[in-house]
Amino acid sequence: MQAGDRIADRYELTYPIGRGGMGQVWAGYDERLDRPVAVKFLRTSEVPEDEREVAVKRFRREARVTARLDHPGVPVIHDLGRHHDDLYIAMQLVRGYQLADLVAERDRLPVAEAASIAAQVTSVLETAHAASLVHRDLKPQNLMITPSGVVKVLDFGVAALLGPAEQSRLTATGQTLGTPAYIAPEQAAGAPVGPAADLYALGCILFEMLTGVPPFEAGSSLEMLHRHMRSPIPIVTEYRADVPDDLAHLLFCLLAKDPSDRPASAGEVGQLLVPFAGEGRVALLDACGIEPVAAASAGSVVAQPSTRTLADVRSQIGELAEQERFVQAAELIEGVLAAGTAVEEQVPLRYDLANLHLLAGDYRQARQAFEDLAKDLNRVGGYPDLLEDCRNNAAVCRAELGEPSSG
Repeated sequence: MQAGDRIADRYELTYPIGRGGMGQVWAGYDERLDRPVAVKFLRTSEVPEDEREVAVKRFRREARVTARLDHPGVPVIHDLGRHHDDLYIAMQLVRGYQLADLVAERDRLPVAEAASIAAQVTSVLETAHAASLVHRDLKPQNLMITPSGVVKVLDFGVAALLGPAEQSRLTATGQTLGTPAYIAPEQAAGAPVGPAADLYALGCILFEMLTGVPPFEAGSSLEMLHRHMRSPIPIVTEYRADVPDDLAHLLFCLLAKDPSDRPASAGEVGQLLVPFAGEGRVALLDACGIEPVAAASAGSVVAQPSTRTLADVRSQIGELAEQERFVQAAELIEGVLAAGTAVEEQVPLRYDLANLHLLAGDYRQARQAFEDLAKDLNRVGGYPDLLEDCRNNAAVCRAELGEPSSG
């Protein structure tokens, strides 16, 4: 795969996002509907022949499982298909912070932020469990926090239906599915798993957000599995004194060895987390120093577009706009602005971005962009004509949205 490749005569690959053992994820552009997408591939040639049939079934199931979960915390699936010998899933392009990177950057998250993230994950789990689905591979690498503060749960590739027949078909290789640092004891033992296994994994993630380390550490995967099954449950307050006692008790229950000793449901856990969340989500985004990335996880490696000169980017933006690929052009500008530009370069780029949103018919985002730019121009002065144009275009957007004039 390389940038510029076209998939299904519809999706143009733009830059690589990540790579796993048997797959790749690319940022792409849906030419038919003028929108950014992520395209996830299963490279069947890289799968051992004796595992290929199971891998293909699992990949197809990931698309179908994710597509049936109607929740804002789950990426939207657009398409499933085949490209030459490879399978692909086209899905919503998620931009934000990978929780694993966030924890690595900041070591320990404030209690409110950690509780807020965990509470949002429980909402996704509640929806999945109601649909008789268990994720089975929750981990910080599979959780993304978008710029608007929404937590997205990725990679339902090893999700299990709550039925032994389906599970047996998808575990025919005899492997223990999941990630050792976050795997429930019953899952480590190869026993059937239910919703309680996801709650255990969430407990491991919450412990790591609060302490900077997972609850168990080991020198090998086998030793890690043994620790989950046999080692005493760590007490979070021994690592961090400011964790409230009730939250510490909840975390202890989530990490119970016996599934029946854990909370009854994801919904119950979410309700117990809410009092500790406070304004955690807003604080998280304000304090985070990590640059947003695009991701639809295929592994922990995330790549950004190659660096180009501003003149090259502006030329490409013009070409895309002429082709009425407004969303893709807007995405390109957003990437330039996120990377940091001189103040004198930001004004024309922000103006172009607002106009591209307008041309794409996204009046709400266009209105906000015009209003924000007008506010900044009014403060610094020196752009009277551009300021007036921004105000007029914002008024057009409000009219299209049926909103009253700001006067």
